[in-house]
Amino acid sequence: MASHFVALNRGQEGELYSDFTTGVAASANMVEVRLDDASNFTRVDIEKALEAFERFFQNPQQWATAGFVLNG
Repeated sequence: MASHFVALNRGQEGELYSDFTTGVAASANMVEVRLDDASNFTRVDIEKALEAFERFFQNPQQWATAGFVLNG
């Protein structure tokens, strides 16, 4: 089952198209969103998921309990 991703290297804000890395294989020091090609997601599905991830990482009680180690 194939998947594709879009990723940003650490420190990049995604203001430029060239900030993004896309493809099927990612490298280290990237934050990525990966979708299974057979998942049939819509653009709205992805937007809602990204908003939910943002809420998750705004709440230290959630991400710390999940085992994430974040600085700052």
